[in-house]
Amino acid sequence: MVNLKNLTLWLLFLIPMHLNAAPEFKFVSEFGGKGEGEAQFAETVFMAFGADGAVYVADTDNFRIQKFDETGAFIFDIQMQTDSPFRFINPTAIAVGTDNSIYVMDWMFAEISDLNVDTKVFNYGPCIHKFDPQGAFVASYPIQDFSQRIALLETAAPGLDAEGNYALIIPQGDTKRKFLLTVDTNGNLYVCDGGMIYKLNSAGKPIAHYALAQPGTGRLVHSVDITADKHGHLYVVDEKGHRVLKYSRDGEFLSAFGEYGDGPGQFIAPFRIAALADGTLLIADTAKYLKDFASTLPKRLDDPTRRYEGDTRLFRYRLRRIQRFTTDGAYTQKLLIPFRREIETEVALQLRGVDQTGQLYYLNPTELVFRKYAPTAPLISSMFQTELKLRYRRDLHDIEIDNQDDLDADLYTKSDFDEQITQDTAYANLIFSYDLNESLRLALSNRLTYVHMTDTSYYRARDFEDFRGSFNQDDRATENSWDDRIQIDFTWIRDHSLYNYREARGFVYFNVIRLDFISDALNPANHRLFDFNADLSDWGAGFHYDLSRNFRLNFEIIHFFGKNRYTYIDETNVLYATGFQQANFTRAALFINGIF
Repeated sequence: MVNLKNLTLWLLFLIPMHLNAAPEFKFVSEFGGKGEGEAQFAETVFMAFGADGAVYVADTDNFRIQKFDETGAFIFDIQMQTDSPFRFINPTAIAVGTDNSIYVMDWMFAEISDLNVDTKVFNYGPCIHKFDPQGAFVASYPIQDFSQRIALLETAAPGLDAEGNYALIIPQGDTKRKFLLTVDTNGNLYVCDGGMIYKLNSAGKPIAHYALAQPGTGRLVHSVDITADKHGHLYVVDEKGHRVLKYSRDGEFLSAFGEYGDGPGQFIAPFRIAALADGTLLIADTAKYLKDFASTLPKRLDDPTRRYEGDTRLFRYRLRRIQRFTTDGAYTQKLLIPFRREIETEVALQLRGVDQTGQLYYLNPTELVFRKYAPTAPLISSMFQTELKLRYRRDLHDIEIDNQDDLDADLYTKSDFDEQITQDTAYANLIFSYDLNESLRLALSNRLTYVHMTDTSYYRARDFEDFRGSFNQDDRATENSWDDRIQIDFTWIRDHSLYNYREARGFVYFNVIRLDFISDALNPANHRLFDFNADLSDWGAGFHYDLSRNFRLNFEIIHFFGKNRYTYIDETNVLYATGFQQANFTRAALFINGIF
């Protein structure tokens, strides 16, 4: 007989536990909340990070900047007071220099000095507010010279100047448009305004501006994020182009990398980039992967996956990814961020920032709480599912038969035949499901079933003897059976697309059954005994492979082998029969399933 314990241990070692799981991120801490108080925010927020790990949050709707340490503890804030030398109008993008100077994107009024009119006229254009590391205001830098009239005077709108006098205000473009802001190691500032880049030195002096383009292609650039590395190169994330463009410190286009897709080095609508202290780039896109673990547990009444058919419970992961590149655009690594679909606070998290060490900051848009995740390379992935299901059941059956034609005195009071069946069933199912990454899953399961059954039959004795003499046919049958099945499954998701989902799955299993059955007469004078035992085993393997969305190739092979023995002793204690059977056969099948 196979030693099941040793077999289980041997199969466990088949799992490549010596390999680290796919690099991923783990939750570290959280801070923030909804409101106007300390460490609270309104709906529109922007993030930046200092070289010392400090976190800076620009709160547009509350008109302030808050600084936190790396643990999320509040340090100070910058708010506009009545006598403040600056004015927050619409603070949005924020950046922090290597000297911890703080830069905030906003709008400002600049009086036009060369107009010969009695009414004051102001340009209303984008600017950068600079604050020192302690939050003290330094200066406001317009991204271009607003001292001259830029737009037509006819576009001016009436307003009031600082003294409350009538004035004309000329807005410079759409005042609701978004800006991108970053700073390099030399303190040079880069502002992305639509398809233009404006570069200012550390003193706020404009030194260059150029259009975003990839020469020779005619492709438009839809910029959503920018960053600068320690060499002064500028990187622009092109969301609709599914790529990243690299420019020199002088604005010369150098290269572009990335293409549409969810494979390594590919992007699906990239939206966030960060230049890390180690000289690499981290880039986030909107690619997502769904990983389902179909549990054998019953479904809860409030299960968020109730829209799926069936009575089993689903545990769902929604994976996001961050890819690491060299500054030359070479792909080097993929890191995964697993979110549990069953946890309400993780369903709608939005990535808002990546610090210089590669830590991620996700925002819960409902509660306005930031959740911090740190990179890790665990031995066992957080996408490791373990399930143990134990069940015990007892069945009792009592069967009584009364012959109405036997004319005995016990009609309807005593049965002519009485059978009592008791069956105890113990069931244990242990499942380990291990996601190596967003596409590969390894699972090990062990299902063990034990059954103990007793069947006792009582026949009432007649007034006359049967042909054997005085033997009573009352007997008791006892059955004990063990059924142990160990299985390994390997799943490879070849295409995660909802409309073109394809997978390949392989499995191998080994099953052992041990059966002992004894039927023994209860009357001491009756020596009838039937003893049966069997040792049966089977193993199997197979796979299915999605040839396309509609066709699946399947292959299975099963090998069954085993033996049984039985002995029958009659009522007079004479060996009536003995036997031995042995089986050994193999079955293989290859077939294709199709949907038309």
